[in-house]
Parts: sequence; C-alpha cells; structure tokens
Amino acid sequence: MSDEVHGSKQPKLLFDPTINYGHILTAASFIVAGTAAFFGMKVELQDLDQRVAKIESTLQQLASVMVQTARQDERLNSIERRVDRLERPPTSKHP
Repeated sequence: MSDEVHGSKQPKLLFDPTINYGHILTAASFIVAGTAAFFGMKVELQDLDQRVAKIESTLQQLASVMVQTARQDERLNSIERRVDRLERPPTSKHP
C-alpha cells in the first residue's frame, strides 16, 4: 500500500557473476588468514604440550619428595617411641 502511495517499487536484487580483483584479493586474504591461524594454533599447542610435560615431570618429583618425607616422618616417629621407652623409669615387678 505504501508503494502505491509513493509510486515507487523496490528494485530486485541482481546477481553479478563477474569476478574482479577485489574478489580474488578477498579470497586470497581469507586463505592466508586461515593458514596463518592454523599454523599459529599448531605452534601454541606444541608449546602447551611442552608445558604440560614439564608440569607432569615436576609433579612426579613432588610425589617422590612426598614419599621420602613420609618415610622420614615414620622413622622419626619410631625413634621418638624408642627414646620415650628409654626415658621411662624402670618399673619394678617385685612385691
């Protein structure tokens, strides 16, 4: 109804099948950007893998230290019990 009032129609969209340098440049830049992003992410993932490997190595070392600490704690507890037994006065069982 508004077209009838103003007397103008909207033009139909047309498809232009020609290829120009702008289209080629746009396609080439998309390909270059995609390739750069792919290789950039690949390098980042390799760095991440190396960091994870270092963290795993550090965790293994930490676990080894924790085991050694637990063993030393047990030895200290054992020595402490022996010292306590030696420090106790002897109990006489004679009536």
